[in-house]
Amino acid sequence: MRIITALALSFATVAAAAAEQPNEEVVAIGPWKIEAVSKGQKFERCTMSRTTDDGVDVRFTRDADGLDLAMSSPKWKLGRGKSYPVELAAGSSTLQADVAAAGNSVSLPIKDEKFLRSLKLADGLDVKGEGATIKVALDKSAAGLERLEACYAKNGSATETNPFVAPKGKP
Repeated sequence: MRIITALALSFATVAAAAAEQPNEEVVAIGPWKIEAVSKGQKFERCTMSRTTDDGVDVRFTRDADGLDLAMSSPKWKLGRGKSYPVELAAGSSTLQADVAAAGNSVSLPIKDEKFLRSLKLADGLDVKGEGATIKVALDKSAAGLERLEACYAKNGSATETNPFVAPKGKP
C-alpha cells in the first residue's frame, strides 16, 4: 500500500511540474499571448491576444493580408454578415471604421500606419460603438506587436527557405 501511495505521489508531483512548464508554442509579453497558428503543416498566421477586465477577448492577427483586430464576447448577439460603425481611439489618433460581425465577434483590418504607431505608444485603446465603449489596456503592446511581426516574418518565410522541413510554428 505504501508503494502505491508513493507512486501516486510521484506521479502527482511530475504532473504538477509538467503543468507549470511554459508552453513553447505561446510567448507571454505582459498580458498578451503571442502564438503561431498553422493548419496541419501549413503556417497561416500569428496572433496576439488578451482578455479585458470586462471579459472581452481582444486579438490582433498578422497574416498575409496584414494586421487585423478582432474582439469577441459571449454576451454579444450580433447579426452575421452585418457591419457596425465604430471609432477607435489610441492616444491622439482616431480611426473611423465599420467592423464586420459574425455571431458574438467583430473584426476589422488595421491598415492606417499612423494609427498602428499609436497602438504601440498609447496606454489604451477605446473602441466606441453606438451602445458602449470597450476599453483595452495596451500595456506591453509595443513589445507584443513587435513580437507579432517577428513571429510572422520567421514563420512566413520558413517554407520559402527550406520547403522540405516543416516550420516550427514558434512565436
